Amino acid sequence: MASIVKPADSLWKDAFRRLLKNKVAVAGGGIIIVLTFIAVFAPLIAPYHFAEANFEETFSAPGGRYLLGTDFLGRDMLSRLLYGTRISLAVGTLGALFAFTIGVLYGTLSGYVGGRVDNIMMRLVDVLYAFPSLLFIILLMVVFKTSFSAGVEVVRGPIVLAIVALDRFLGGMLFILIGISLTSWIGVARLSRGMALSLREMEFVQAAKALGAGHFRIIVRYLAPNLVGPLIVNITLSIPGFIATEAFLSFIGLGVDPPTPSWGAMIQDGVRAMRGHPHLAIYPGIALALAMLSFAFLGDGLRDALDPRLKQ
Repeated sequence: MASIVKPADSLWKDAFRRLLKNKVAVAGGGIIIVLTFIAVFAPLIAPYHFAEANFEETFSAPGGRYLLGTDFLGRDMLSRLLYGTRISLAVGTLGALFAFTIGVLYGTLSGYVGGRVDNIMMRLVDVLYAFPSLLFIILLMVVFKTSFSAGVEVVRGPIVLAIVALDRFLGGMLFILIGISLTSWIGVARLSRGMALSLREMEFVQAAKALGAGHFRIIVRYLAPNLVGPLIVNITLSIPGFIATEAFLSFIGLGVDPPTPSWGAMIQDGVRAMRGHPHLAIYPGIALALAMLSFAFLGDGLRDALDPRLKQ
């Protein structure tokens, strides 16, 4: 009787099974799911609107009507924490998406084409990489906020009005996303380019060329799938940095527009009243650390799960 050979698991199924064995990564992923649920349904979960002020209840202690107390304007801290989840997750995930998309396209094209084109494209990356990213984002934020605000008052062009309207609709988050997107793709591009240089010399790529496959098909069908795993790990580990950048910009007053809640802005408000009301800074600090650690733990778990050297 012929024996039945069990088909081998695919790379992704095997990686997912190993990821589930990593309890720390699973815990991080679970917290991210909870934070995502909170961000989506914040208006239904929060007991009050984030901008609703009660001047008779300023600096209320935690407990009673306000579970986590109120700030200097009498706004519910719990509601502002829940709404602040939207800003941090949106900046982290959208920044990662933009960085992944731009970096993969740029780096893969540079590595696959090679030669003088690769040299010119990577020299541009080197120039951008040499400039401090945080300083570059701060300069962009200052230029964007001052220039476009002045443009609304003086020019009132349709493009300027549309950009400012979109930024206000997003609570001042648009220019933060632009600043992060313009700097965060550089590392992804360098990683993609190095991997593309190695993969283009592989036998399966050479066989596809011999069979007449076009450049676009080779990049999409053969190169990109082999780049996804390591790049997902890289971009997941970068999300905590995006969240920290947004929090820092909001802390120094270059982030979201008030009264839009941001954990960084809430920490800055809490620092002013740290002696008498330390919970105003502690609560958003805990939320910020929890979100960053969750993505870091999940990224470490993905790296271990997708590492071929760990496969039994």
